[in-house]
Amino acid sequence: MDIDEPIKEQGSTFSLDILALTNEARNTYGLRHQDYSRYRVHRLRESVNFVHNKGSKFSQAKEVTEADLNDVRFLHIVLFDVERAWSYAMELKRESRSSGDTRKKHHLIKKLKKSAKLGEKLENLCSREAGKVDTRTVLEAQAYSALMSGYLLFEKQSWQAALDKFAAARTIYEKLSAAGTAHQETLCQSAIDDIDPNIRYCAYVLRLGADNVSDVDALVKMTIGKNKGVGLDLLEAEVESVLAQTRQEKAASLTSITWRGHTVPLRNADLAICILKAQDATTNLENASDADVEEATKMEMFDSLLEAYGDAERFAKNAVKEDMEATAKVKSSKSEQISTDLNFVYNYVAYNYLSRRIQRNLMLVDSLRHKLGQEHSEGARFIGGKYQDIVKLYDNVLQSLNEIKELSSVQDNLTLSQEVDAKIWYFKAWRTLYVVSAYAVLNKDWEAISLLGRAKEYNSQARSALSQVTAPNKDDVLVVTLKEVEELENIIRSYRCKARATWHLRHSGSDDSDVTKKLSELTIDEKSKSDIKEIKDEESPLIERLNQYPSNLTMINPQLINFPPEFTPIPAKPLFFDIAFNHVDFPSSLPQRAGRKQDGSGRFGGFFGSLWGAKK
Repeated sequence: MDIDEPIKEQGSTFSLDILALTNEARNTYGLRHQDYSRYRVHRLRESVNFVHNKGSKFSQAKEVTEADLNDVRFLHIVLFDVERAWSYAMELKRESRSSGDTRKKHHLIKKLKKSAKLGEKLENLCSREAGKVDTRTVLEAQAYSALMSGYLLFEKQSWQAALDKFAAARTIYEKLSAAGTAHQETLCQSAIDDIDPNIRYCAYVLRLGADNVSDVDALVKMTIGKNKGVGLDLLEAEVESVLAQTRQEKAASLTSITWRGHTVPLRNADLAICILKAQDATTNLENASDADVEEATKMEMFDSLLEAYGDAERFAKNAVKEDMEATAKVKSSKSEQISTDLNFVYNYVAYNYLSRRIQRNLMLVDSLRHKLGQEHSEGARFIGGKYQDIVKLYDNVLQSLNEIKELSSVQDNLTLSQEVDAKIWYFKAWRTLYVVSAYAVLNKDWEAISLLGRAKEYNSQARSALSQVTAPNKDDVLVVTLKEVEELENIIRSYRCKARATWHLRHSGSDDSDVTKKLSELTIDEKSKSDIKEIKDEESPLIERLNQYPSNLTMINPQLINFPPEFTPIPAKPLFFDIAFNHVDFPSSLPQRAGRKQDGSGRFGGFFGSLWGAKK
């Protein structure tokens, strides 16, 4: 930025963008490469003819007072005096770490004291009582002064006081990031990134992480809550005034609204401010959804968003009512068009308000589902009332959807009406599913089976309604897809299998403990139909897993057995091989073979012996 060129005033006050000035100067004069010795004050005093005397009449530099503030560059002088003292202190800090000289540590604290003192002076010159600058500059000066004081207290190891200052500066920058241009938002987020390590270190030294308070946002909230009585309670009101001023400036440029392909002019300024407030809250909520933010923080953002849309809905309803009263008295050629535009704006606001309310209820349902998964027994789930709480939340969802269905823009748009009908049937099926869970805990298996049939009918109606919709609108907050309907269908089938199994086990003579044990051993496959083709070659046939209830079994080529069957080894009779035959000496005569001995007579004795009756 050229400092010789005078900065114009905005109205009757000055506007000093402290973050933009310091960021540009630091990047230009050395701090991009951490060269603090190059970062010095420029020709500011000469440009405004505010120099001290030289030579024999040398005097100290003139101090800027409120009476001198006829040009914003006088504030630049004070600002860069702070920057000069701070940059010198950072240079001494780096040298003291490398050399270990304690004198430089003392000199460092001295320079930080000077920067903190000059920061307080800048805050006083930019205060609301002085009336020289706009509201945003007042807050930026407060944050900058708190940051310089925090650096001083950090080096003096006054950890709690430093934490208070850093928390105050971070809170202001966080609020200002939502009230400005994209460049100002980036600068505020960069300043927050520089402050966060200091907050973490102070919390570590103060042992604030012992109670699981390690998140910077939680630390800042805790610190601000403890220091409400020291002036920080006025911070939120001041920041809200800046936001309101910014919204008024943006409202002048918001001249029309586009929703589902239709664009209508926006003539009511108050309504435009409310819509801008709701849009800002929506942006904050979407950024929180992308990041890892705690559930309680998201709930607070949802409450702020619903409050903003609620205000916009009331303004739009009053505008429609006033227009109807005025039209009833006097009509003109443009009366009908103006009434149509106002009704369109009201439908746009009411639709988004009810959709965000549904989104919040579904977030609470997800939270209760997570808690249900942590319960180890069905009795604990029922006694805690979690099933009933989920059913009540789905009742609220269905009530909001019915209110959306009654909007005139929904009734006139066939595609939008079909989308709303599909959502109603879909969430009716989910509600019925949790009613089934409540009945199952009470051992009312037949009632649960009957309700599961009704849930299947609701889901079929949702599928039929979605099949008539070509593609969901990209601007819609709440979208139900055909894939989600198919997943719910598989869940309902799984529940039906388990409910029927429970009924048969209870009526087979088994006691309750045996039934619970057998049900815990059952596994229900909840894979979608689109995955059946992929896993068909890998899964075992039905005959090998008869103890499981298959939810993905289809009547088209079901895999009952493996065909052709695989070869299986079986036991067989062993074969005998006579390998000792060639090693046996057999007798040559028949008696020897018969096991008899021969006498010496030979064959003649045998012949005559037979004649005389010899004994054999």
